[in-house]
Amino acid sequence: MSNNYSIIKKRNLYKGFFNLNEITLKHKKHNGKWTKILKREIFSGSEVAAVLPYDPKNKKIILINQFRTGILKQKINPMINEIVAGIVDKHEKPIEAARRECKEETGCAIKKVKKIVSFFPSPGASESYYHLYLGEVKSFKGFRITGQTQEDEDILAKCYSVNEIKEMLNNNTIINGLSLIALQWFLLNYKKF
Repeated sequence: MSNNYSIIKKRNLYKGFFNLNEITLKHKKHNGKWTKILKREIFSGSEVAAVLPYDPKNKKIILINQFRTGILKQKINPMINEIVAGIVDKHEKPIEAARRECKEETGCAIKKVKKIVSFFPSPGASESYYHLYLGEVKSFKGFRITGQTQEDEDILAKCYSVNEIKEMLNNNTIINGLSLIALQWFLLNYKKF
């Protein structure tokens, strides 16, 4: 038991690619009193490594485009542009996962890496914890089709100029939260490096 919360029970409700758990708990309120016993459903999230691939010599950012099922409800095109990201494997450090995912999803090896931030993307619904990096890479012309065939990935990797990224942000064509954080951070900081 912590000083400000107590987990009474945790049970698995569903086990698949994602796990859904029910946690029975109580916690201290702002007034110092304890809540009644609460039940909360939460996705048992993974650690995720994400990287924004950037070529400082050619001033290009690489984004990937892939199908995302979570978009279907909004009745918009589910093929969206986003940064590189993937689950950190067991016995792997987040920075190693970022390097691996960048190579798998863009075909580019990271030369230098800079940590941007680690954060919880949705702590009210998930235990997932994200590590976000800027990765220095050598860009390419045109596009590449990449992805892990054993994972049924179909990824299109493409390079964009800083101005194209600004336009995509202004036109609301970047709709992935992780990518918004990375690209907005980049636009605030890229003149420093």
